[in-house]
Amino acid sequence: LTLWSLFLIFFKSIRHRQQQWAYSTFRDHELHDSLSQGIYVRDVESRIMEISQFLETKKVKKFQNSVIFRRIRRILYYLRAIPKKEEINTILNYQAEIDYNRMQTGYTLINVFIWAIPILGFIGTVLGISDAVSSFGSSEGGGMQDLDEIRKQLGEVTGGLSTAFDTTLVSLVFSLCVMFPTSIMQKREEDLLNKVDEYCNEYFLKR
Repeated sequence: LTLWSLFLIFFKSIRHRQQQWAYSTFRDHELHDSLSQGIYVRDVESRIMEISQFLETKKVKKFQNSVIFRRIRRILYYLRAIPKKEEINTILNYQAEIDYNRMQTGYTLINVFIWAIPILGFIGTVLGISDAVSSFGSSEGGGMQDLDEIRKQLGEVTGGLSTAFDTTLVSLVFSLCVMFPTSIMQKREEDLLNKVDEYCNEYFLKR
């Protein structure tokens, strides 16, 4: 589960770099100057084509799936249907909420793994303790056992307990190894969404 989680985080980091590159390209001065001339309802299709060609020129991979391109393309289509700035602002906020919920949903499986890893460790500890105690209680002897036999059984029990508690220790360490990069990755994606929100509200909406 730990390796699975780290692989998911690794692929998320690759996708995040692509998203970051798409956002940086949108802030390029060439596209910035072109959009500064204004965006009109009659130019919606040509603007989308212009943005797409510019991103292709900059070699932005899979820009069609980027948050900023997807949001601006939808806003331009809405602009053609509802050419009112107030309505567009409402739709922008709604789209920002959708993107945030989609980002949160993308961490559902990793969060389940973060929860499951220590639980599996606790289950291993309980099974180890149960096995160690049962092995101690299942010894057979007639009359009084000598001191050496008791020491031997106690040594087996304590050895089993040591292994059992090590299971919890390992699972907690693995859980931390997953939790820290997950939190860092989630913070980066939230920061990028905030930048996209700021770009759309402070720059794009005014045009």
